[in-house]
Amino acid sequence: MVSNADVNGDTASLKRKRELKDERALAQKKHRRRSASKLQEDADNTVDDSTSRSAGIQQHTGDLELTDASPELNGTLVPGRFASWKVSKPMGGRMLDIDPVFSPDERNLIITYNTSIQVYSTEDSLLVRRIALPLARPDDATELVSTHIVATALSRSDTDYIWVACSDGRVWHINWTSGSGADTPFKVEAKRVLDVTVDAVEIGGKTEDVLLVMKRLTKTSAQIVAYNTKALSTGSGKLLHTYDESPLSLRSAAGGRLIVAAAKETLHIGLLKGKKPASLDELTYRFHCFDVPDIVSCLDIRYTVRTTKKGGFEVQSVDLAVGCARGAIYVYHDLLSKLPGEGSGSSKAGMIQPKKYHWHRRAVHSVKWSEDGNYLISGGSETVLVLWQVDTGKLDFLPHLSAAIENIVVSPRGSSYAIHLDDNSTMILSTAEMKPTMYVSGIQSLVLGDRPSKESLVRRVWRHVDEIATPLVAAVNPQNPSQVFLCVGNGQQASLGGSSSTPLLQVFDISSFHGVTKHAIARTNPTDANITSEGVPITEPTATKLAFSRDGKWLASVDEWQPPERDAEVFLTGSKTPAEACRERREIYLKFWEIGAEDQSFQLVSRINDAHHTDRTEAIFDVASDPTSPRFATIGNDGVVRFWTPRLRKRDGLAATGPDGQPLRSWTCSRAVSLPIYEQDESVEVQKNAPRSGAITFSEDGSILFAAFGPPSGALVVAIDTETGTFRDVVSGMFRGEIRAMKSLSSALIMLSEDLVVYDIVSDELLFSYSLKETSEAAKRLTQLAVNYESRSIALVAPVPTANQGKMKKGAKSELVVFSMEDDEPQLVQTFAQLITSVCAAPSSSGFICVDSAAQIWSVTEGAEQAPLLQPLVDLGVDGNTAETASQDLVLQEDEASDEEMQDADEDVDMDDDDTHAAVVAPQRLAEIFNAAPAFAMPPIEDIFYQVAGLFSTKPLNV
Repeated sequence: MVSNADVNGDTASLKRKRELKDERALAQKKHRRRSASKLQEDADNTVDDSTSRSAGIQQHTGDLELTDASPELNGTLVPGRFASWKVSKPMGGRMLDIDPVFSPDERNLIITYNTSIQVYSTEDSLLVRRIALPLARPDDATELVSTHIVATALSRSDTDYIWVACSDGRVWHINWTSGSGADTPFKVEAKRVLDVTVDAVEIGGKTEDVLLVMKRLTKTSAQIVAYNTKALSTGSGKLLHTYDESPLSLRSAAGGRLIVAAAKETLHIGLLKGKKPASLDELTYRFHCFDVPDIVSCLDIRYTVRTTKKGGFEVQSVDLAVGCARGAIYVYHDLLSKLPGEGSGSSKAGMIQPKKYHWHRRAVHSVKWSEDGNYLISGGSETVLVLWQVDTGKLDFLPHLSAAIENIVVSPRGSSYAIHLDDNSTMILSTAEMKPTMYVSGIQSLVLGDRPSKESLVRRVWRHVDEIATPLVAAVNPQNPSQVFLCVGNGQQASLGGSSSTPLLQVFDISSFHGVTKHAIARTNPTDANITSEGVPITEPTATKLAFSRDGKWLASVDEWQPPERDAEVFLTGSKTPAEACRERREIYLKFWEIGAEDQSFQLVSRINDAHHTDRTEAIFDVASDPTSPRFATIGNDGVVRFWTPRLRKRDGLAATGPDGQPLRSWTCSRAVSLPIYEQDESVEVQKNAPRSGAITFSEDGSILFAAFGPPSGALVVAIDTETGTFRDVVSGMFRGEIRAMKSLSSALIMLSEDLVVYDIVSDELLFSYSLKETSEAAKRLTQLAVNYESRSIALVAPVPTANQGKMKKGAKSELVVFSMEDDEPQLVQTFAQLITSVCAAPSSSGFICVDSAAQIWSVTEGAEQAPLLQPLVDLGVDGNTAETASQDLVLQEDEASDEEMQDADEDVDMDDDDTHAAVVAPQRLAEIFNAAPAFAMPPIEDIFYQVAGLFSTKPLNV
């Protein structure tokens, strides 16, 4: 446990001094400023790259570093200096590739997330209950594969409970109607648990749940072990079967009388021996195995039973549907009749001929029998739900879903399908009309999962993405602070299929914690033609920048695309390399979108091709928004800053108007300012073709645009007058390495490269700096900066250095450090177990919003304890059970009220109907209550209720 003294001691020892007072520091401060008029002349003339020089920021002793010795709070805040800042619990997460679970009455749907179990209402898609699971273990860092949930199943003996199994052998028995049982797991001894299935088995005259656990022995072998509640308590189960083939999944049916274990290209069928076992040790199975024509990716069982003479039942027939990795579905009808008899002595069933159905181009992710057994429902990476009529083979389709289908579940009554898509969403479709009746969506950013995709069962011609290389591009809507705009891809399969493209813009509402909508802001591919003739996914553009105007009515975006190097052979001429040939054909678009005030609709107003270019298209480093007017600025690799302003469209000399009569506008470049490329300093030599970087930011009053541009060893910061375009000031020596970000706050500039530098531009004073630990280039790309103008605070996010710094793979961590402009000591130091992929300042609030690599949202706020991001219905007291209880109490109270009491109540108040009137409340009064702060900083719901009730309540009448 970290003590307060330890944390304060560590940070105090790491604090950087505000400014050196020796002669060398004074000399550097004197040299830092140059004549603005001189650099203006240099910008107008051609700069000789070969003679350009630059000086980097000097290193001082006592620099504060992001090291492993920094206090890792892990959600426990240290009193004292850190007490003013609070980090919320994570919300959301990634929906796992596990079948959702319907409640028996179909009123609730239970969805498994990477860190929790969440119960949703099927009527209104609201979160009823969130059950967090303590998956993190202190020894996870030593494991080759991190701990994750492998199975969730509804209890067969008591449907108020679910079983949740973890890969490290922990098993939870949770009451999903109350949330109890999440803190007391059972433990199964196993190297790795691969899959778990649950069935109700009659043992010793009592029907109880029996868990069939598939344990990994080696990479190519596994064993099936049975546990009941007593065996879970002791940790000793009954071994049922061991096989030496690559294990995949496990299913059971018919009250535990049938077990189907899938290996890579083999199925193992287990039939219960004997009638009714008296104990778990007497539970024995006779196993048969047979080969499948392809690699098994999913399966489903349908069976019929018949009643015996003694009142029990036995399995009469079994139909098995097997989805495979190359797109085929094999159906085995009446499988029991084709297996060897009990006295045959052979476990090998030989060749069993199935019926083949084939439509999918790639792996079948899920296949299920309909309730009546006349149809098969399947889905895969084609984003199409396929319905097969078993007898005739006739096909029916529900095409153009938002992403690849991962799981399909048929409801207990067969009236609806639950479809889990790999863009972190789940919907319920009615079987009659195929229309959605429920939809739940989370953050749809790229996530590196613990379980391999079904597409990886077959070797593909492309390489899957195995790292998060770039930050998640995000922005908060100033019109509606609870809405976060995120640049995402077409689901996990599309993002992992060779390139992490992000052509879509997801609008996510934090107050309801639900995805509102998605828009295509870059060119996307149709779902039926997204693979080349060689079988490679077509690469889509990537959105790199987002910026809102001050009033939230305009959105500027930048997207890039270039052909992959594998397709560059036709472009090669002379001595060009494939990388150079692809860069020459790069497409970069600057787009301006108009956002509707009422319906939040998107309309593309202007698209600027080659906004920055020389002899070829140049990259756009940054986009900034003027805080005082609808104006944007961009900086590119051509060393030019361009200002973009709207103007009225004209048609035949007259202003063009839209259907609603409003004037139409388009965006054009109003001014272009060339920047000095290098600092003229002979102490440091600059390479001629050194890569450049840049960043821009407006001052708070919009009068100055600060532009940083140059190579890693000689970047300059130029203050540009936004009215005239002239240079007001030039500062050098502020960056060490590539420019990551730059923000302005009052008279200070906050600059991020390999250091965080806070510099007062007016007094020419280095306020403080913060040096990051040396990390890989991949880690540096994920270093981010955010500034909150309400609290005058700075948030810095950087990956924590690890032993393997080559790639930002799963298991990497991030550290968040919050500074205040009034103090150079950190106000908060927080280490997260996942990578922080995006950090944004929350408008109209003092805090920040963080999104991590597990698709979870964290809120970091200052001051009083904040309300949670999302409150389940059970926390608000309005879930189904509470509502029913309240209605019953109300009926009892009405029955107990006597007529005399009612008459007395009528006599107490003599009110004429003509004197009553409805309360009239101005909309701005309600807006003051609900828009006071973002959702995570709002007061408790009870306080909001009383504030609203106070507006609508009328004054009492004098009698």
